[in-house]
Amino acid sequence: MRHERQVELLKRVAASGDHLEGLHAAASATNAASAYTDPARFELERKLLFRPGPLFFGLSAGLAEPGAYRAMRADGLPLVVVRQADGSLKAFVNACRHRGAPLVEPHSSGQGLKAFHCPYHAWTYEPSGELRARPLSAGAFDDVASPCNLLRRPVAERYGLVFVRPHGDEPIDVDEVLGGAEDDLGAFGLDGYTHVESRTREWHFNWKLFFDTFSESYHIRTLHRNSLAPNFNSDCVIFEPFGRNLLSVGLRANVRDEFAKPETDWSLLPYGTIQYFLVPNGLVVHQLDHVETWIVEPLAVNRTRTTTSVYAPEPPATDKARNYFVKNLDMLLNVTGEEDFALMQQIQQSLDAGALTELVYGANEPPLIHFHDQINRVIAESTN
Repeated sequence: MRHERQVELLKRVAASGDHLEGLHAAASATNAASAYTDPARFELERKLLFRPGPLFFGLSAGLAEPGAYRAMRADGLPLVVVRQADGSLKAFVNACRHRGAPLVEPHSSGQGLKAFHCPYHAWTYEPSGELRARPLSAGAFDDVASPCNLLRRPVAERYGLVFVRPHGDEPIDVDEVLGGAEDDLGAFGLDGYTHVESRTREWHFNWKLFFDTFSESYHIRTLHRNSLAPNFNSDCVIFEPFGRNLLSVGLRANVRDEFAKPETDWSLLPYGTIQYFLVPNGLVVHQLDHVETWIVEPLAVNRTRTTTSVYAPEPPATDKARNYFVKNLDMLLNVTGEEDFALMQQIQQSLDAGALTELVYGANEPPLIHFHDQINRVIAESTN
């Protein structure tokens, strides 16, 4: 993040009051509990937000060398992205054109791919998607009109970010997708990072509850009282909208120490968990010495899959150096899994049982208000 931008954000903090009340939204908001429980609403969200995309697919660093690939599902559609010999990326439907078997395991990644081999009948494809061979078929498919190459999907890469469109052929304009966040994200030099490790897990809660718990700091003093609370501010976050997307910066408790320095020396990075919500499915988090990403896949109205990755600013030179970043991932998943997501599952159970008709978002939770306003607006526009 550019220094001028860090100073701009810190000035907001300095002028916000003792409890950061100057960072509050203009007003609180409410949202219907059915937004988290209604199957028809859920299907609309998938149809309008996830199916057309574009969806965040991860950092370029996870696909650094020719033959590197990553597979995941988007709105149930199996996709795989592969780095080509010329350095470009191609995205395909991860299904053999013969009988639809996956060519690589869903939610897998790897290096050095020389060809796709179908595990069902051994059809083989080039990394560029062209059918190479139908072994021992004795001409049985010679009259098939289609060339049977892998089905392509639009993919785009910029600022170290990769986006894929699950359905349709419209090209992806990354700047348009980011909605103004490209200046911030481009300044982080994400294309120079190194992928360390990714982990995937399923949870029994609506996909929006994932973003809800990450988008505000108000819960830290209570939910994280034995983990994060001693070191983090729980009054409010720095918020900025970027179209549908948003920036939410959680602050450390000692952030005001920076104001004792000359403004030319101010830095937000040691004091901020800088989060970019890439609606609908991505979260890019800059920590002091590494980057984390989350990719969210809605599986059902009350079930969600998350993929969490950690990236280092340069290749770890030793096992000890690599283990440092793995331990950060361990810590992140322990806190979120045992505290945030465990509670989100309980909240989902209560909402499914009809415990509440609406939820309240406070003015001290501005990213939460913006996020749901954007989702609700898309739904409303489709039904008017």
